This record gives sequence, C-alpha cells and structure tokens, in this order.
Amino acid sequence: MTDYRVGIYIRLSLADEDTGSRKTESDSVGNQRELIHQFLDRHPQLKAAPRFEFVDDGYTGTNENRPQFQALMQELRTGAINVLVTKDFSRCHRDYTQMGNYLECVFPFLGVRYISINDGYDSDDYKGVTSGMDVVLRNIIYEAYSKDLSIKTTTAKIIMMKQGKYIGSFAPYGFRFHPTVRNKLVIDEESAAIVRRIFDMTLQGCGSTEIARRLNSEGILTPGAYFRMKNPGSNRFKKASEKNGWTAAAVLNILHQYEYTGALVGRKRYKASLHEKRTVPQDKADWIIYEGAHDAIISKEDFDRAQEAIRQRPRRARGPAQEYPLKGLLKCGNCHRTLSRIHSSAGYYYRCTKSKADENSDCPKGKLFTEKEIEGIVFRAVKQMLAVCQERRAQKSALVLTRRERIAACVAELQRLQQEQERYKQEKLRAYENFSGGTLSKDAYLKQRAEIDSKLSEVKSEQDSQEQLLTDLERMAFQDSAREDDVFTTYAGATELTAELAGTFIKEVLVSSPTEIEIVWKFRDVFECRTDTNEEEVHDG
Repeated sequence: MTDYRVGIYIRLSLADEDTGSRKTESDSVGNQRELIHQFLDRHPQLKAAPRFEFVDDGYTGTNENRPQFQALMQELRTGAINVLVTKDFSRCHRDYTQMGNYLECVFPFLGVRYISINDGYDSDDYKGVTSGMDVVLRNIIYEAYSKDLSIKTTTAKIIMMKQGKYIGSFAPYGFRFHPTVRNKLVIDEESAAIVRRIFDMTLQGCGSTEIARRLNSEGILTPGAYFRMKNPGSNRFKKASEKNGWTAAAVLNILHQYEYTGALVGRKRYKASLHEKRTVPQDKADWIIYEGAHDAIISKEDFDRAQEAIRQRPRRARGPAQEYPLKGLLKCGNCHRTLSRIHSSAGYYYRCTKSKADENSDCPKGKLFTEKEIEGIVFRAVKQMLAVCQERRAQKSALVLTRRERIAACVAELQRLQQEQERYKQEKLRAYENFSGGTLSKDAYLKQRAEIDSKLSEVKSEQDSQEQLLTDLERMAFQDSAREDDVFTTYAGATELTAELAGTFIKEVLVSSPTEIEIVWKFRDVFECRTDTNEEEVHDG
C-alpha cells in the first residue's frame, strides 16, 4: 500500500477582489482550503494521509517565481510529498504549455500523483496514456482568461463607479468607510473639521501658504501623518510624520477635491497599458462623477466660491522662462524639496518653501543662499572633478568600444535571444500537439521536449547574463575612456558654470547652510582613488 503524503497548494484568485487591508487572508484562499480538505476527508486513499499546506496569497498564476510554489516543488523533488492537490489547473499554472509539461513530464518523472478537484483530474487515471486534449483546451482557456481578466476587472470597477460605489482601498482625508454599508463613505468628523477650516480660511481671503503656516503653528497633522496615526500597521504614507508639515501644495490639493461636496469622482487616472502598473492622467471630461454618493463636508456653493477665490488670487506676472546654471538642481538638505529662486535688490538667492509655510520646520530659514556663492562653490568642485578625471585618463588606455556601442550590441543580442526563445517555444508547442494528436510517441515526445528545454535553459541563461550586462552598462556614466575623451574635449577648458556643464555632471546639489553644500554626481568612482568609500554616488561638500 502506497504511503501517501499530501501537498495542498492554494493560490489567490485574481478574480477575488476582497483582499483589502482589513482582512489578513482573502476569502478565495479560505474557500480553496475548505474545498480541498472536504475532498480529502471523503477520499478513501488520502483521508488519513498527512497534509502539508502551501499558500501563495496575491500571486498570479502566470508567475512561476511564487515562493510557496517553489518550496512545494522542492518537497516534491526530495520525495517528502508524493501527492499534490489543487482546486483547479489554474491554481498551479495558467500557461497551458507549461501545465502540459508538468502533467506529462515533471510530475510523472518525480512519481507525484496530481489531483485537480474542479477539473475532475487524477493522474492515477491516466497512467501510461496521455491526459487528453481536454486538459490542453482547459489550460488554453485559463491562459486566455488571465489575459482578459484585467479588462473585465476594469470594466466592473467602472460600472461600480457609475453606481456611486467607492472602490478605493483607503478612504480620502475627511472620510472613513461606512461601518455597515460596503463601498460607501461617511464623514470622519475629526479630519473633516480641518477640511472645513481650510475652505473657511480660503473664503476669508487667506492664501494657501498662510493657511499652511497656521496649521503648522497649531501642530495640525497632515493627511499623511493623520492616516499613519489612525492606521499604524499600514505602509501607506510610510514617510509621513509629524515633522512633515503642511505646504501650500497640500492645502491646494484639498481645495481642489470635488469629493468634499458629496460626489464620487473616479477614473482620474488610468493604466498606460494592460501589463503596466504605471498610470497616466485622464482628461477631465472623461472622469466619472456621481453626485450625492455620500454626505457632503462642503456645500457646492462654498466649493465653487473657493475655486473662484483661488482663480482671482493675484499672481505675479511671469515673464519668459529664465535659464540659469543650477536650474532644478538645488535642493534643501533637510526636506529635499527644490529651492525657490528669489530676486532681490542684492541679486538672486534661494530659500526652502517648506520653511516659509512651517515656522517649526528644521529646514534653514531666510535669505541664506546667494546664487553667486553657490555657483562659485559648485564650479570649483566641477573643475576639481575634471582634474581628477584628467589624471585618471592619462593612466588608462582607450577602450575598444564606447559605452553606446556596447549597449547597442547588447540590445541586438537580447533581441536575437528573444527570437530564439520564441522559436523554441513554438517547437515545444508543436511537439506537444503532435504528441496529443497521436503522431508522436510518448518516448519521442519526452526526448524532444527535454532537448528543447535544455536549449531554452541555455538561451535563458545567456539572456540573463546579457540583461545583467545591459543593466551594468546603463548604470555607468563616465567609466568609458572614450566617453571621457569627449567630455574633456568639451569641458576641460571651461571658464564658467553653465547649465550644460552642470546638467552633464550633477544630479542634485543639497544645500543645508551657506557652508554646508553637498554635490551628488551623476556618476561614481571618479574620486575612488582618493577615498575609501564604496558609496554608489560620490558626494562633495
């Protein structure tokens, strides 16, 4: 009698949307667990066998690098587990060619009995014969479903938005989730009072900077810090703290939120493509607005009056955009915000906008940083850096290939390897179809499949090496001698700091005081011969 040891594999279904932060485990995982255990309890051969559970909660079936799936495969390889049970094929894998490989090659080779409950599949029923085209067709459907799921999910969310249901994972500042009604917001009086006060001050003629200053002086928590206080276990607004005070931009963000009038506003942003997480702004005309979805914090009349007050607020006339050497590069050494460039009778100087709105800020205050002094310090540092590079250049021989040529060659090789991978995958698919159709024997199929997998493995290994090389090349900036030659030819004789010179060498300049300035370069290793540091970026103060 076989000594069965059962491995239960559970994976979160992408269709399950009940995975918010208020649950430690999704219903999908719980349902799968209950289904599998009930099946095993009724199975005459497996009901008394020891069970080991592996759960990947939140991983897609098209991803093979699931931690618990890999741990399970290791147990199967060592023989510690010899029976694998899943709810259906898609829990194991959604790529039908890969699933066919597991069914016909991997599991039989390891001596593993595989059971898919909802598919009515037990590998013991197919010993010595193919599992049939029905398995292939099922997995083709699963793969198509995986690709189509994001479109369906988006459509379902749009429908919910049009029905006035709030689908966000976190309630906006001023609101909280309704305690009993799902997808509905109610007013959070503590934070809503701050929202009302901001609108009131705006209607009284206060500017956004003045409002931020008042809130900071009274120690009012920002929306991010308030959320962290209410949800200490969440990673949202991880960097928010009581020290990160209100700014004019934060005040304006609240003043522009139409949701405070009781409406829900959705589809402000959308995914750039199906397979990207990056989102882009949506045209305002395409927003989804549902009026009266929840109680209003601000009346529509007051909201409109506030928008008009913002529009009528006097603004300084803006002339043509000015160009200056350190434009966009100067940052506050404390909060890392870009410093504002201010003109006075004595010339230009820089200051941190956060210190203007928050008197308790640790950021430096006042007219501390004159443009002339900072540009002089930065230019001397650049000249010193060029001198160091010149010294290194004299000690090194020119490289055969420039960095650009090496990157181009690497990209071309990656394209070739990708095409080769696709060709082998097509060969593997044809072999499986021939085997399933009966034109290829099992032994011949297994041999052919093993040969193709070996070639694929070699190509994948080479592809990984090329991708790592490309990453290293892209991280380099001035390590090519050939590139350094171009830089020296162009800039070695520079007599003043220009925007081109600064933009070529400098990532940012962090200013903490008139005597404490840190330059972060766009490259590394230039000063390595003169320092023991191994930092990714070279700093000069």
